[in-house]
Amino acid sequence: MISRSSLKFRLFLLLLVAIIPLAGALVVVPITMKAARIRQIHDEAYRTGELAALEISRLVIGLEDTLAAVSAASALDGDATSMCGDYLARVGRQMPQFAGIAVLDARGTVRCRQSPGGEGISLADRPYIREALAGRRAVGTYLVGRLSDAKILPIAVPIIDGGGSVKGVVAGSLNLTWLQTQIKERNFAPGGNLTIADRDGVILARFPDPDRFVGTRIPDEYQRLVRTDQPGTLELTSQDGTRRILAYFPPDRQTRSLYVSAGLSTEEEFRGVTRATYVGIVVILFTCLSVFLAAALTARRSIQLPVNRLLETVQSWRSQDETARTGMRTEDGEFGQLGHAIDAYMDELVSARRQRRRDEERQRLLMGELDHRVKNLLATVQSVARQTFRSAGTEPSVIETFNRRLAAIAEAHALLMRGVEQSASLTELVAVAIKPFDLHQPSRFSVEGPDLVLNSRAALALGMALHELCTNAVKYGALSSDIGRVRIVWHLEEAMDHPILHLSWQEMDGPPVRMPDRQGFGSLMIERILSSQIEGKAEIHFAEDGLVARLRAPLPPAGLNVI
Repeated sequence: MISRSSLKFRLFLLLLVAIIPLAGALVVVPITMKAARIRQIHDEAYRTGELAALEISRLVIGLEDTLAAVSAASALDGDATSMCGDYLARVGRQMPQFAGIAVLDARGTVRCRQSPGGEGISLADRPYIREALAGRRAVGTYLVGRLSDAKILPIAVPIIDGGGSVKGVVAGSLNLTWLQTQIKERNFAPGGNLTIADRDGVILARFPDPDRFVGTRIPDEYQRLVRTDQPGTLELTSQDGTRRILAYFPPDRQTRSLYVSAGLSTEEEFRGVTRATYVGIVVILFTCLSVFLAAALTARRSIQLPVNRLLETVQSWRSQDETARTGMRTEDGEFGQLGHAIDAYMDELVSARRQRRRDEERQRLLMGELDHRVKNLLATVQSVARQTFRSAGTEPSVIETFNRRLAAIAEAHALLMRGVEQSASLTELVAVAIKPFDLHQPSRFSVEGPDLVLNSRAALALGMALHELCTNAVKYGALSSDIGRVRIVWHLEEAMDHPILHLSWQEMDGPPVRMPDRQGFGSLMIERILSSQIEGKAEIHFAEDGLVARLRAPLPPAGLNVI
């Protein structure tokens, strides 16, 4: 029989042995955490810089393409400088990215500009003009404009005649003030920075402190990053004195002859690691003290306390407390192994949830970028179409009809993008969905129903279903004829669990309708959208006098308001 004092001695001896790994953890864990964090920061900096380099490349390519489109405009033909200048002025007003646009003849002499004055001045001494006169697109280096005194990045594309010869140049200049404004609107990590420079290392835009650095040359000690062949990352002290991990992308075809770098502050990024280290030390010391005190308890207490600890931790997690941990170690026996496994599992869950939140935030940023680019694309299409129609002598009524259709598409896109994150009015949703197809006076749509506010999931599903019904009606149904009409009616049915939305789509006075041999892709997509998004159902009847679709969807109270 082991005496109580002997048992206590053995317990104390066992606990002393257990302290040795803990002491090692005080040294090893912070070092390991810091090394892992350094690798992670390098990866994050590289991804940030890569995204910025891609955005800058797309911006320059877009400007080049715009200048190429300008070079093909009929307004540049002939000797009428006023017509040429008026055309460039209209392009400049629509694209604030340009500080100026000019057309040069085959000798490099300015023929016309978007702003009056400067005609006859020769720019043939500019390297980028000579390169464009040789038949290639060219991106220059940082300049203070000879004609505008503005800080610019020049871009030039050749004007090619029908025989393939260069008959002039369209030169534009990226407005660096505009570029700096776009960069300022980005979300930067605390202590982070972004630098854009030309191939000579002269800074075009920077965050932070643009007034201090724009127009200056990157110091000689960092010029090797501009001249290197491959992108990479390294830790250094930036020009502003901040210690950062910097990702750099040298000038090449991918970056359109521009240098891009993005940095993350090591002090800010390691703040969490330092805090975790101190917390870990406190927790370990507290655990040691607790274990020594627990050694004096009876065997019953030695079992009951760990079990209670496990149960309390699980209960805290059920109460949505993600910080709850057992604090147990594998050295504490079977209960310790169980508690350690639970902690590891909880750490994995927390890490996965945080990663999911980061992924959702990244998705929101990408959706915002997509929305921005689609709007820019629609604006560019509208500008090019307007110039094309006017050059072709198209009737103003045709141009106005085209612009209305394009504006309707833009509004539908805006509501769809808004529906990803917010609620939407059903009345507004229906109006936006049918607007691109409602081009007759009087309207061929009849809409009736109470105004409801739907959550994002329901709004997105119903919006896509209505768009598909409109498309099918234009192709095959009532909207494919001159006298066809569509009636849209909805109402709410009160049910035990959730109110049920009933929406009816009825086509009238269209061409004869017959049952298809097999279910079409549109009908199948409507059913899948409703069932997957809001557990709804669709019934489609091919009546002789027109197609009838009935949509039925249960709506939770949290996703519905009646105005």
